Amino acid sequence: MEPTFPLLRLPENAIIKVFRNICLDELFFISLVSSKTKNLVKLLRLEACVVKIKIDRSIEIVVYTQPPHLYLTLRPFTLLEFSEWMNHIRTVFCYTPPPSVRFDQGCEKYKMELLKDAIGNVNNLFLSRQLTDVNSRKVLKYFNTPNKFVLRRNPFEESQEIQRFFIQNLQFMEYHDVYSLDDMLLVNSERISLYHPTTQKQFNRFLKHWIRGSNPRLQYMSLSINNTGVVSGKIYLKGIRCMEMSEETKGGIHRKHKLSVNIDMIQIRRKDGTPAVIGTNKSENVLYVHFIVLH
Repeated sequence: MEPTFPLLRLPENAIIKVFRNICLDELFFISLVSSKTKNLVKLLRLEACVVKIKIDRSIEIVVYTQPPHLYLTLRPFTLLEFSEWMNHIRTVFCYTPPPSVRFDQGCEKYKMELLKDAIGNVNNLFLSRQLTDVNSRKVLKYFNTPNKFVLRRNPFEESQEIQRFFIQNLQFMEYHDVYSLDDMLLVNSERISLYHPTTQKQFNRFLKHWIRGSNPRLQYMSLSINNTGVVSGKIYLKGIRCMEMSEETKGGIHRKHKLSVNIDMIQIRRKDGTPAVIGTNKSENVLYVHFIVLH
């Protein structure tokens, strides 16, 4: 039998020194032992900066702390344990922001209302393409006010259902399914990435609406245009007044938005004078577009 060491009988400052050399996952479970160990771990001031939760057939919690940038991976066995651990993380690691949550196939084994009670609001919400429409709708019934939202497939039959998310004041939205011009004009996110290819004509109509004042919160939109069947010309710019840009200005935008140097740019203005840049990069039969509003 290995000898034991009465760690908790040491002076508090000595215990803290020992704790500083223990990995984060061990510290977490030590903090669960008693109120004393919980308070001692809190004295380390290991503040969590990000908490990510993945829910499929099991639940995984990953906690990232501020410098020294430690991370902790937990896999609770029950919803009760998950709920208790989330409360413990908030207390021990001084974490108050909403976590980031990903739902994958298998999450249907859990009652969504109980997950909502344990998690509360979410910051980033990711719904996997593998989720059935029924399960996606259940998730969105309870987790419907994220700051950032990734939806790989539209689970709704009626267009107005998905439009409820387009009109939300999101920081960011990523959407991979088919969308209409009406959907684009309802976008109220600051940033949005649309992955299903659209047409030059639809993007042209969107630009003309933007020039007249639509989408006032929009700062950035990325999308792709299927160029198959297009003979020639930039149809998406038809009827739109464009302005050339200096190489210096282009370079600044490339750096700020981390764009490839191969992306060409043109500037347009809306009626109130707000400028925007349309950056494009062609690859085979697809035109990749970055629409950047220069507030």
